[in-house]
Amino acid sequence: MIYRSLHGKKLNKEQIDRLCNKGWILERAFHIYKNKTNVVAALELNVNGKPQRIVVKNFGWRNTISRILSPVMRSRAKKSWDASHWLLDARIIVPRPISVYTDRKFGFIKKNFLLSEYISNYRSARRILRDMTVDTELKERVIKIIAEVVSRLHSAYLLHNDLTLGNFLVGDINYNEVHLIDLNRLARKWWLTPKMKMYDISKMNLCRCNLEQEHENCTWLLFLRNYGPDNYDNNIMVLRKAIAKNRLRKQVKSLRKKKR
Repeated sequence: MIYRSLHGKKLNKEQIDRLCNKGWILERAFHIYKNKTNVVAALELNVNGKPQRIVVKNFGWRNTISRILSPVMRSRAKKSWDASHWLLDARIIVPRPISVYTDRKFGFIKKNFLLSEYISNYRSARRILRDMTVDTELKERVIKIIAEVVSRLHSAYLLHNDLTLGNFLVGDINYNEVHLIDLNRLARKWWLTPKMKMYDISKMNLCRCNLEQEHENCTWLLFLRNYGPDNYDNNIMVLRKAIAKNRLRKQVKSLRKKKR
């Protein structure tokens, strides 16, 4: 039994077949962001008869377990589509979703992709904050905006689950234009504890001190002052533990890779 679902802007069969083909995407792309398990690339496509630049994310499989469980799961493309709309409802800027497609056979996901708007003239927050030529005032402005975005995210009972600085695209800073991307791990919860929130934040690696010693101009503290000033002191303590937990997780993961 074959089941195909398409949401958003209409695509014809030829377009769908091509966008399911990673080789075709790589050949036609004018910019390739990622070419691993997932292929993420920018290309030009006719949407509703009008040529426009779009970003396509064609999802692959990281492990066999996910493939086996796929009949009872939303596709990763559909998760990203839903997450985009939840974030837009929470007044968080994301690349606007255009279309999402999932192809199943006997319930198992075979192909899935997401189309979203193409964002030009941006830099990642990671690049800005690690650039020694960027002045301190601009860096602080970026951190404050990111803190406000994450605060709004958590206030909507949403966890991103991959809050790295590379997933914030900074556009026109005068209009607080920061896009949040890579949304397929985002989850909506009934409630969020401080521990859950701080662990979500801990992956941002804002300062080398890891809150082990508080110091002047610490970017972690600047972030927390703008994220939740009412719970500032408590958030410092909880985040310090979350950072240590995240570092331990990375060390264990690294050891497992070496053993292989």
